[in-house]
Amino acid sequence: MMNGQTSDVITDVSNDEYVINRDDVSDELMSVIKSLTSSRRYVPQWYVYDTRGSEMCEELIQNSKTYNSWQHEFNILQGHADEIVAKVSFSAVLVDLGSGGSSKTRLVIEAMRKRRGRLTFVPVDMAKEFIESCGRQLEREYPGLTVEPFGGLYMDGVRHAAAREEAKLFLFLGNSFSNIPLSEQGKMLQEIRANLKAADRFVLGLDMNTDRETLLQAYGKQWAPIWRDNLINRFNKDFVGDMDAEKFEYNVDFVENPADGDTPSYVVKHLSSSGKQRVHFETLGLDIDFEDGEKIYFYEGPNTSCKWNPGQVRRLVEKSGFAVDAYWTNDEDNYCVFCLKPTDFPPV
Repeated sequence: MMNGQTSDVITDVSNDEYVINRDDVSDELMSVIKSLTSSRRYVPQWYVYDTRGSEMCEELIQNSKTYNSWQHEFNILQGHADEIVAKVSFSAVLVDLGSGGSSKTRLVIEAMRKRRGRLTFVPVDMAKEFIESCGRQLEREYPGLTVEPFGGLYMDGVRHAAAREEAKLFLFLGNSFSNIPLSEQGKMLQEIRANLKAADRFVLGLDMNTDRETLLQAYGKQWAPIWRDNLINRFNKDFVGDMDAEKFEYNVDFVENPADGDTPSYVVKHLSSSGKQRVHFETLGLDIDFEDGEKIYFYEGPNTSCKWNPGQVRRLVEKSGFAVDAYWTNDEDNYCVFCLKPTDFPPV
């Protein structure tokens, strides 16, 4: 239940959806409130990664003893960056979707600069201030590097970069594609393909680990400071709220699907309310009631981190207008970096 306390809030539009309007709150923030007050409460994942959330995430993924995806992907890029960048022309622009601190992307930057001293790098991330700061640091470290940060969603960044005349090497690392709702993954790849030219390449980093116990540890309580504490702090800051992080519990589960099917297995992360409670957001004059055990999911779809096998990846990308040009795995074969090339005929 949600109660509007000012005339700026419009409620009870339908049985399962509230539409909220207020002139002094941005459309992006209003989309967060709309998702939080939907029948299946959720938070867009980009909202978790403000500057502080991004900094905390970079520290965790590089130093965690149980979350190893960062290290797996780093090792692959360290060993094969030269082969990856050889897939595009010397003058190609590097575009990194969801770049964060660009910690692994540095390996690709170095490989591209080794072929040609000058390089344009376009990091794409919702945490614009964070990538601007990281970009300035990269320019200091790498003479001849021009960083042009783009603050926005993944597809906004793709369309922005696609307008450039140069060939482009797109990176989508960190298994981030796997956070896209299952029902949207094919559509997203098709739209990306529609924006690429024949000389462009799309590099996708995907997690292949399906061991339940390993994954429950990797995505467990160590993420609570980011996915609970920092998230709730941001809610309270953006909307002048009284949400108490101690009254919500961070939980994780793993849904395992048949390996011979098209649907990958995936992780589910959510917060659950510890008791019945009401949260107030002063900026909107808005109360949100939570039942005991009621959940707030991360992402609109069921999944927050898919776990793939090569057959599932090939079938998905081929249906989307791509072909696998090359791929590289780590020693354990539980992480893979795919280089995709556009096929001759983009999908209709």
